[in-house]
Amino acid sequence: PQSAEIGGRIALFKYATTRMCHLVADNAVQVLGGRGVTMTGMGRVVETFHRVYKVPSVYGGSEEIMADLAVRQAIKAFPPHARL
Repeated sequence: PQSAEIGGRIALFKYATTRMCHLVADNAVQVLGGRGVTMTGMGRVVETFHRVYKVPSVYGGSEEIMADLAVRQAIKAFPPHARL
């Protein structure tokens, strides 16, 4: 059995990882220019990553759902008298 708090932490980790992959893929395409979108040659690895990095995040849930879960878990941990 998992701890009640671990779900939000995992959701936030998945969200951050997906966002970082998005930034890496976009910046790699920017650096390589036209070669970053070719399926052969020097841009093959970047193009494959840019095409494939989103698949695991779709299986885990959308980014908005993961961020919402993380925030809800964090708010539950706040003391009742805390003011936001």
